[in-house]
Amino acid sequence: MFDVLYIPYRDVYFWNDFGSAVRDLQFLEILNEIGEIDKITILNRPVSLYERLYNKNKPANRYPGNDVLDYTKYDIFGPLKKRKWTEYCYQKYVIKFIEDFIKDPSRQEKKLLIIDFTPIAKIPVVTNSRLFYWYDMIDNFAKHNCYSLDEIALVKEKYQHVANNYDFITAVSDAAAKEIKSAKGVENYVITNGVFNTRFKPDNFAKDENQDSRTYDLGFTGFVTDKFDVNFVSKLAQSYSIVIYGEVYNELTAKKLTQAGITLKGKFRYVDLPNILKTFKVGLLPYLAEKSHDGSPLKMYEYLKFNKPCLTSIDYEYASNYVYNYNDKIFTNKIVDDFIYCSGDERISSLLPEHAYLGMKIKSFFHTMIMVKD
Repeated sequence: MFDVLYIPYRDVYFWNDFGSAVRDLQFLEILNEIGEIDKITILNRPVSLYERLYNKNKPANRYPGNDVLDYTKYDIFGPLKKRKWTEYCYQKYVIKFIEDFIKDPSRQEKKLLIIDFTPIAKIPVVTNSRLFYWYDMIDNFAKHNCYSLDEIALVKEKYQHVANNYDFITAVSDAAAKEIKSAKGVENYVITNGVFNTRFKPDNFAKDENQDSRTYDLGFTGFVTDKFDVNFVSKLAQSYSIVIYGEVYNELTAKKLTQAGITLKGKFRYVDLPNILKTFKVGLLPYLAEKSHDGSPLKMYEYLKFNKPCLTSIDYEYASNYVYNYNDKIFTNKIVDDFIYCSGDERISSLLPEHAYLGMKIKSFFHTMIMVKD
């Protein structure tokens, strides 16, 4: 039997705002379904004093069914380093948790699985036959377009730390997996993103404000960053109605999209996705290929699960007649028209194979790789 110390990249603060919209929070839901895991404790990224005073004054210490550790770190100068501050900010909290676990007489028959998703933090490694470390590479941060050269250097140090010390390594794609070469002879396993069904309902969250009676031709759900293909989407908007659900992080990008006639709806919660996807017919995955970092698109599976064809700019691990790469093939409006026509056809989701479901992938990995250590 295992207990888990869960160290996500996006923690309970993010979950309170958006729900299980990202890989590490989807993993968390699935791990809660595994009978061989007794208790999960989530460790939020320690909150700086500045954050506690400014935008995190209320601790995010509740997640249904799990314990949450939420600490304030009173380091005055460290947070000025921004992402680089996270390199050692978890250290003392992880050490204390491990020491308490090892000393607890009620846990003597258990093993502790420490699951780490962080791109920079050097999680301390304690040698003990009851401790196991699992790193999941949710993205290849060594190629991340938003990271500085100094931050990328720290990412590479983190990957070496993982390679030297961790027992299990999983990655979101084949390309990402090649970034970490285990020094312990541990094989890197690829767990691509996939179809996911959240256990949470809209009642767990505030009332949805994104309801829209209009049905658009095309839509996008997710964060809009500088890798978003603004030119392609703006060109599409000359012929089709388009809606975007999600925060746009650049004011100039938001202005360009609005001027192109595209409707921006702002941030949303993951539990609202079924209703949101009713408001458009074709899903968009318009990312600039040169700014891609070896990912696997959650959104593609979300669109297909709800029987929405998908226009993408990159070939990913899943292919079907309902996924079209507008960069690799001749693209005309007829492609869009055909996709609009077949939108809602249940054959779209029925083609998704069993191994495209994220829950199956994670549970299979846990039982075939991790349980053998028990």
